[in-house]
Amino acid sequence: MWSHGSTDFYTYFKLVNMPVLNSLDEIPGNATYHPPYWKGNLHEHLTHDFLLKHKEDKLDLGVLKDSYNADVVVFSSIGYRTLYIDSSFFANVFRVVDTRILNKIKYHESQKQLSKSWGVHIRGTDRAKRLLRRLNSIQSIVLGFTSMGGMNQNNIVAVSDDREQLEIWKRYYPQSYIVSEHSVKYNSVEGNHHISKENLQVTKDDMNVDSLVDFFVLAKCERMFSTMKDSRFFQEALRLHPYVDIILSK
Repeated sequence: MWSHGSTDFYTYFKLVNMPVLNSLDEIPGNATYHPPYWKGNLHEHLTHDFLLKHKEDKLDLGVLKDSYNADVVVFSSIGYRTLYIDSSFFANVFRVVDTRILNKIKYHESQKQLSKSWGVHIRGTDRAKRLLRRLNSIQSIVLGFTSMGGMNQNNIVAVSDDREQLEIWKRYYPQSYIVSEHSVKYNSVEGNHHISKENLQVTKDDMNVDSLVDFFVLAKCERMFSTMKDSRFFQEALRLHPYVDIILSK
């Protein structure tokens, strides 16, 4: 799910200031499980197709809001985008540890003073397939950006997953500092997250690193703008902006 390979959540992140198991093997042999199916099966990969094939085992718990009488509760986030709304607690326990991500963010900080920059998130691909919508979304952000003094802003940092929309943006603001690499080079109108590893032309792990660098660079900016204000990427960057330095402190 994460990388089409051996890397996983803990390649990029770690949890601190709370009890954490270092391995599934540390779970006691007599532990109880919910759903019961997972006892002895925790090493299986939970994907959308896997859930469909195991409907009778009732592995999908829905939105996690109930308590369960079990030592181990296995929850699938597939299809769910619920937020843990206590951002300060999240920042206290969540850290980015992948040095590739941290080093690239430091590099971009050395090129631009992010805390004094305006970050622009140019969202495209599967969210803006029609040309008219793509053009309108760019024009809309340009109007808002300009009305707030953007024409006089030299520190403009842009992240994007859409090469064509990025080029349109650069016609208005050619001085923009472009952060994105793989997601722009290998973009697709169906959305990179839907592309198989055979057709992606770059490893999913590289795409993960690329998008995480984009996210945290955007979150570090003084002000943020987006062509899609309902984008979770953009909304989460806004929400975690006050805590981003904590999250990036290994």
